[in-house]
Amino acid sequence: MEGVKVSIDRIVVDFINVQWTFFNPLRERLCQYCNAAFYVKDRGFKYHVRVREGRYWVHLSYQLVYAKMARKHTLRLECPPESLVHFRSWISEIGNHATDIMHVRSEVAFDIPLSLSELFVLSLTGRNMKKRKGTYYSNERYQRQVAGYCRVYDKRLELLQRRGIAIEGELTRFEIVYKPDDKIAMDKLVQYPPQFNRLYLCAHAIELEPLKPKLLRQVQGMMRGELEQKDVTYYYRSQMKVEMSNRTVLDFDTVAAKQWEEAITIPCAILGGVISKVPVA
Repeated sequence: MEGVKVSIDRIVVDFINVQWTFFNPLRERLCQYCNAAFYVKDRGFKYHVRVREGRYWVHLSYQLVYAKMARKHTLRLECPPESLVHFRSWISEIGNHATDIMHVRSEVAFDIPLSLSELFVLSLTGRNMKKRKGTYYSNERYQRQVAGYCRVYDKRLELLQRRGIAIEGELTRFEIVYKPDDKIAMDKLVQYPPQFNRLYLCAHAIELEPLKPKLLRQVQGMMRGELEQKDVTYYYRSQMKVEMSNRTVLDFDTVAAKQWEEAITIPCAILGGVISKVPVA
């Protein structure tokens, strides 16, 4: 599949061993000058700060509730890369006060220059693909932080409706949560491009008439949102995989590997990391 662009849509990073004497003044400064919201929870991370200016936002979380009393704790940052750039003046300070900067998860976006109506999407791991209001989802919304969770939607329409930006041509976005089993140091992240071929099949599904009638009806039903993947038997899902694999498909792994360094350059630079291409022995 030609012309696919890879980017990071959202990134979550842990700053390790950040002192309270740094976090608390930062929190106070953000609340005073950036009108940030500050609140405390009794589950997960204890302290939370949410900063928003227009469409730019950053969420900070500090000190896991179950952590022992100490002067240093993990500070978690979550935001889209464009917000890293917008709030760079104070975000870039955080890395100077941490012993390590670790990638937790990110949403990796594949922008496909084709109409969503021409794409067939199949989960290869048992996740239930379903289409709601024009968007494909794998599993439920509450699972959106789980590794492999995905959304597939009309990016051209989203840009027009949410930002008033009109673009030429078709554009579909395929977002997948990249969450390795172990956290990865930001400076080593370039060595670990995501691999999604084992999770999903995305095929350019045009000229479907040669398919057998019952298989054709089920393929069209899934593409239109009339059928969820769980409604299709294993036999027909297997047939779909065989038939669609013979068409033009998105090779997630190859495309990501080629563009991974470019995709993570800005996050690595702003979050205080450097890019190291030397494999760890």
